[in-house]
Amino acid sequence: MAEATFSSLSSSSLKSSLQQTPPGNPVFVAFDDKYRCVVCNGIVREAVQTPCGHRACEQCIFQLLHGNPKKVKCPAGEETCSFLVLSEIHRDSGARREVRLLLVFCTFKTEGCEKILPWKDLQDHEIMCTYRLVECRFSSEGCKVVVIKRDVEIHQKQCPFRLESCKFCQQEIQNQLVQEHLEKTCPQYVIQCTYNCGTNPAPRVQMEQHSKECPRRPLKCKYHSIGCEFTGSEEEMEMHTRSETDSHIQLSVVRNTENALEVLHSREVTQTMDVKITELEHLLTKNLQVIEDLKGGVDTMKKAMKDIKLKVVAQTERLITVERKVENLADNEAHNKLSRDMMMIKETQNTLEGRINQLERAGPMGGSNGINGTLPAQIQQHERQLGIMDLRMAELDLRFQVMETASYNGVLMWKIRDYLRRKEDARTGKTISLYSQPFYTGRFGYKMCARVYLNGDGVGKGTHLSLFFVVQRGEYDALLPWPFKQKVTLMLLDQENGTRNLVDSFRPDITSSSFKRPTSEMNVASGCPLFVC
Repeated sequence: MAEATFSSLSSSSLKSSLQQTPPGNPVFVAFDDKYRCVVCNGIVREAVQTPCGHRACEQCIFQLLHGNPKKVKCPAGEETCSFLVLSEIHRDSGARREVRLLLVFCTFKTEGCEKILPWKDLQDHEIMCTYRLVECRFSSEGCKVVVIKRDVEIHQKQCPFRLESCKFCQQEIQNQLVQEHLEKTCPQYVIQCTYNCGTNPAPRVQMEQHSKECPRRPLKCKYHSIGCEFTGSEEEMEMHTRSETDSHIQLSVVRNTENALEVLHSREVTQTMDVKITELEHLLTKNLQVIEDLKGGVDTMKKAMKDIKLKVVAQTERLITVERKVENLADNEAHNKLSRDMMMIKETQNTLEGRINQLERAGPMGGSNGINGTLPAQIQQHERQLGIMDLRMAELDLRFQVMETASYNGVLMWKIRDYLRRKEDARTGKTISLYSQPFYTGRFGYKMCARVYLNGDGVGKGTHLSLFFVVQRGEYDALLPWPFKQKVTLMLLDQENGTRNLVDSFRPDITSSSFKRPTSEMNVASGCPLFVC
């Protein structure tokens, strides 16, 4: 085995050391067993060397030893193998370089690419490989075909979803829909009269106007309203009118007879209704005075009941919204607490709705107590309960706002709204930078946020968008290892088709104060002043 100088790996540096092995799982042309991991038996990645001279993946060794209370012997199983101690395992830089130079087949070998190249060059080759699978550029029109890059132009020339200009109206139509467009909708396509009147063919837009005036268009008989169902052209209609005079007279007599019977029946009904109206007028006169006396009280009570009912409806809508948020909450402890609060509010809501329904059934007179009885007092009591429910709902809303904006998986998805106005504010110096909401590496992990200068900062001022990573003071800092050593990846997402994402990443400089334990609310930001122009 080639001699090399290795640096000792501690538990933290072993886990967070800079990756050198290329990503992916390529197919190797061939490789020596000396590059095989003694733990996973695969190609060694981020090679380390055991005290007994065997090689293994850095991650495999860490997983083998981490949290294992027993002594672990080298998995090679040879007589000379020793027990593994983390401080005695060293980074094998020579093996890492050799592994990067091993020959691999192109990832798109099954598609026809015969390229063989060093593993370290595979990722760059994949980007340029003519056998790489790509989507048709008419995928937005519905094409689902995926072809190799070298054939995509041929496919796109034959794709049934490709757009073509109609030679009659110049409208862009999918190739497969051109014939249907001509036959049904194209306004300039020349067609014949639908009624075969013999007129010369003309564009559809003109022929549609002609169809409204065509002498052969079907017309309804002018006696249609009294029951004649005949339809025909103008010439046929004239013949029908002359030949069916007797039939039309008969239909007219029948209709007039029916109308006369309806008039007689209507007179009988009117007489009966006159008697009933007289009785009702007498009854109404007797009750007018009572109604006048109650009118003032009724209006007041109706207004109060309406106001309370509107408040209950508003509270119900807010309650439904909060219930949906509780169902989607991932934190079980918070979920249970909020559920209990929701149950209390819901019970109060149901009680209040029951009382309101009881009052509505009793009517504005308030049952036997009358307007001056207990009804006003009950309405005031309900209004107080609604006020208490408003306070509880406001408290729940505030707690949800805090929970919904927090991320506990180490990933921040930050969408900057009203970008143009904020960019102009940054350019004029009104608002130089923006901070994101905080996010965390875990429920008890590091607290972090992002800071962006839309008009750039430092060397990028006025030319670039500058993006920085900020470590904030968190509740569990005393339990975490410092300085902060985790890899930071900054990404600008392409929101159109996702193919032009911009990515930059870095490993923290452990000597920088930006990654030490915060002594104030947040550390100095660190990141990319020239992130994107």
